[in-house]
Formats: sequence, C-alpha cells, structure tokens
Amino acid sequence: MTRVFPFLRPPADVVTVGPWSRLTPDGAEPLTDTLRDWDYSTTLALHRAGSVDGLRLRRLCGLPIDATLDVSVQWFASSSALRGRAWRISLPPEDGFETSIDFRLPGDDLGGGLELITSVILRASAPGASPAAATRPGSVLWSDRHRLTLEADSTLFPIATADFHELPYPTGAAWYLHIDEDLEAAALGSILLLLNERHTVVMRAVEAASSPTEADRRVLSALRTDVLRVLLDRALTLDDLKEDVQYPTGSLGALLLNVARTAFPAFSLEALRRERETAPALFSSRVQESSQLLVEA
Repeated sequence: MTRVFPFLRPPADVVTVGPWSRLTPDGAEPLTDTLRDWDYSTTLALHRAGSVDGLRLRRLCGLPIDATLDVSVQWFASSSALRGRAWRISLPPEDGFETSIDFRLPGDDLGGGLELITSVILRASAPGASPAAATRPGSVLWSDRHRLTLEADSTLFPIATADFHELPYPTGAAWYLHIDEDLEAAALGSILLLLNERHTVVMRAVEAASSPTEADRRVLSALRTDVLRVLLDRALTLDDLKEDVQYPTGSLGALLLNVARTAFPAFSLEALRRERETAPALFSSRVQESSQLLVEA
C-alpha cells in the first residue's frame, strides 16, 4: 500500500546515499545485515556518504529558499526499546551538497534489531511557501531505512521462548517482561523477555523480524510499545531510582534512566511519576506516541 502524505514530497533522486559502512581499527567494512561478532560492550561506529539537492528539494516541496531543513539519522534498538538521534546537519539551499555521515552508538544502548533512519526533515518553514507544502517542524520530506540484527553470545536484552502453560503466567498471554530490582546489577542479567510459544502470531512476527510483513510489523510495534511501558513502569515505581545518581555503565539503573530520558526528554523523573499517578490515561498516550505505536514505515 502506498502511503499518501498531506504535503508535497520530492522524488527519491533528490537524495543520493551510499551503503552503510562499519568503521573498525583496521578501516571500513560494509555493514552486513547481521553482526555476529557484536556484543553489548561494543561501540558501533558507522559511516555513510551522501549527496542532497537542497535547492531542488525545496522547490519540489513548495518551500521557499530560506526554509530550514536538516539531514539527520535516527536509531532504534528493539531489545532495549531505546531510540535517539545519532547525527544531524543543516541542509543548505544548494544542489549537489555533499555530506559525510559519521557517528558512534554505545553498545549499552543497543541489542536485537537496530534500525537506522536517514531523513530530510523540515525544521522551520518561511514566508512564501506553497499551500501544499509541509508546515509542521519535524515533517519528514525524504527518508531511507536500514535494518540489521545485532547478535551476541549474551545480548543486552535477553529474549527466550517458553510454554506459558508451564509457567505462572496467563496461558493466553503473548509475552512477559521480567525485570529485577537491583539497580546496581548488570542490565544484561536483570531483564528477560519471555515469548509464549503457544502464541503463534507473536512467534511468527519475531521470527520474521529481519524481513517482516505488514501484519508482523504491527505485532512488533505492539511488542515494542508494551516493552517500553513495562520498563517505564519499573523506572517510575522504584523509589530508589534517582536522576542525580551515577549508576554503573551497563547497569539496570543506567538503562532505566536512559529509557525514561530518551522516551520523554522534556520531563523529569518526578514529573513522570506524578503524571502516571494522577493522569494514567494521558501517560499511556504519551507512551504510545514515544514508541510510535502502529506508525507506518
């Protein structure tokens, strides 16, 4: 199904991007779809070259020459449910603008599937724009997605399958996220996502995560949202979790704080606790927005 946008978007050829490369001490190597030598202590250094027709893009999008545009890269890690902006540069109104994308992602934040989204985004419009042009800051005018799988002997966010009929969980449930309470303990050994072997829809979606169908994407979206919700619930109900405490790298406390800060950068931990207690429905909606529940790619 073709997605219809409520504003003008340019043809794909206004942006030319090369393949992703992984930077190592020995140089650059092509970024494969699966990194079998990755582990949570590995910092992922990535590179990509590109060229953007900034002037033509503005014209085809109905934007004036002084509209402010950015080229940026966002990332999302499925196992940790963390996301963020890895890189950004302002796009000048000139054609053939060459750019070199370089950034590093700490292994503590990653695990499972990693999605890299390269986008041209409207930061601010200007007088003289077409009525059909994008007006809202953050509108995506062009985007490209790359997905890869990070494998390790022990991932940051272990996932296991089990028959819930043999466990103290509802037999018809799709999954259960176990989280310990020791904030100083390693996140690696403190969190376990259990998938119910009896739930064929979920099992099929997870097994097809590297190349999901539309139905699989919806299931995985619901899974990501619920994982984020449970992580936030744990962060907000553990009174010992404090923003002014420096938890060890890779610890459960560091992960939970990172989840809260990444999901809601404009809110303090205490503000989130108050809203969750006094306006749970509103808080639930914020979680949906932050996790981009059922947002089409």
